[in-house]
Amino acid sequence: MKNLWNFIKDKSYYFLGGTIIIIILLIIISSCSGGNGSSYEEIENKMVIAAKNYYKNRKEILPKQNGDIVKVTISTLVESELLKEVKDPKDSSNSCSGYVEVTKIEDDYSFVPFLTCEGNYEPKYLKDVIKNEKTDELGNGVYSVGNSFIYRGEELNNYVLFNDLLWRIVKVDDNGDIKLVLATYTQDIYPWDTKYNPESGYNSGNTTDYLLTDIRKTLNAYFEETFTKENKAKIVSKNICIGKYLITDDFSIEKECSIIKENEKISLLNPSDYQMASLDNGCTNLNSMECINRNYLSDGNIFTWTLNPLAENTYKVIYIYDSIGETYANNSKRLNPVIYLSSKVIINQGDGTFDNPYKIK
Repeated sequence: MKNLWNFIKDKSYYFLGGTIIIIILLIIISSCSGGNGSSYEEIENKMVIAAKNYYKNRKEILPKQNGDIVKVTISTLVESELLKEVKDPKDSSNSCSGYVEVTKIEDDYSFVPFLTCEGNYEPKYLKDVIKNEKTDELGNGVYSVGNSFIYRGEELNNYVLFNDLLWRIVKVDDNGDIKLVLATYTQDIYPWDTKYNPESGYNSGNTTDYLLTDIRKTLNAYFEETFTKENKAKIVSKNICIGKYLITDDFSIEKECSIIKENEKISLLNPSDYQMASLDNGCTNLNSMECINRNYLSDGNIFTWTLNPLAENTYKVIYIYDSIGETYANNSKRLNPVIYLSSKVIINQGDGTFDNPYKIK
């Protein structure tokens, strides 16, 4: 027995050395496998690297205008010998497909991979998750209204973590883009506008031209300072509704959208968003106190200017804090900014609850 033990001790270094060599060889083989990673995330990372190399010598076909998009498929990257054929990590007999989307963001580009390994790994689009949500026994949930899908009620699983901030989903619009409002108002306060107004005779603010207002400058500065390059690529421009109301008016999308500002990346809620969030049938006009009932936008975390001024003068604006109110544009309020995520955004975690919000990939 002693001789056997001495033999094993003498040979142990060879066994250990051989094991280390095998491990190193396996690592080298794995790193050289091109499109075949040990995980889907690794494959997506290789897709992005391949796409960057593909466009390195094809800069002339990159998008020229801010926000423009091009894409390159896996098959093109394989044909260009920048990527090996992509096999499903869970089933090597199954080939995967997909593409990398390239978006122009100011002086740079964002590269986002979309990988499909049928049956095992497919993009989980947030818009589809929302559209498939049901209402609960109390009526809280998603409602189909025209071509939009709108969250209505009080207890809702409509939380999204995006850009390290918590948001709430307002709706999916008829283009499939997702309207988000910041879940908790800003700590800083801001005026809607502070210009001299000849109608009032002092610096009460002027609401006649949204393009020139302080609030638009504030929102655009927030957008530039808050969002990363990669996340700006996920936000789409929208035409926003800045039409005027009388405080006694019924809610009206037509009235709101009688004036449009085109192609804005960031905005605020409209009164109609507040109305549609309530399940109380008595919520019919801006003065209806029933609007605070069964309404997640009246939970105390929404304290914000809206986009819409009053029609009776050029210096008052509508705001939301539990209910709807009106005040001079030069007063200061907190904000719950609004953005639209692209219909193509994918989630990889979460169930929409406050404790486990959807997480944008």
